Amino acid sequence: MRTRPAGSTVLRTLAAAILLFATGCAGPADTAAPAAVAPSSSPATVMRLDKPAKLLGTWPESVDRVLRGQAEQNMGNFKKLLSGDPTSALGTAFVRATEVYSRQDGLHIPGDDQRVILVSAVSGTIADPTATVDRIFAGLPNVTNVEAVQPGPLGGMARCGIGQARTGLRVDICVWGDQHTLGMVTFIGFAQADDPHAVFGQIRAELEHPAR
Repeated sequence: MRTRPAGSTVLRTLAAAILLFATGCAGPADTAAPAAVAPSSSPATVMRLDKPAKLLGTWPESVDRVLRGQAEQNMGNFKKLLSGDPTSALGTAFVRATEVYSRQDGLHIPGDDQRVILVSAVSGTIADPTATVDRIFAGLPNVTNVEAVQPGPLGGMARCGIGQARTGLRVDICVWGDQHTLGMVTFIGFAQADDPHAVFGQIRAELEHPAR
């Protein structure tokens, strides 16, 4: 059974878990990049980002302004890494169950499953996807064990790393980049058995679509 902090501290604890990763894209990478899976060729079709009604079929969008604000902040940082203006952008959070409000607990996620997924992504022109992804991880010094992962059928390249917030919660971060899109998926409170790095590819496929 998943456990959660008592009362109104639940979302505050989750918010604290992501504050360590708010440095975003500060400065270029000054360390050697980890060994990488050879990047797949980027799709020829120009892509855009769309928010699903529910992520992974059942995860509703969070109404918590702190969680969504962090995702929006990362999205804003990513816009600065584009060559030109963004053609679409997405920054929001998804939770395992719709949050509810009570006088005793404040705004909280009911039940024991307190996992949260943050999504931050932009579309436009990315001149060098590999260097851009490296730059993002260089701005996340608390994320370690960064390794290349398969980017999925949409191509480009992707890497995932693991961090631990001062609250003790595990935080997994996956970043992808191709010629048309750049994005990050942050998994808060996922266990290793949840295999968030595998779930990442499915999430990316739900967000990224050919531009009309």
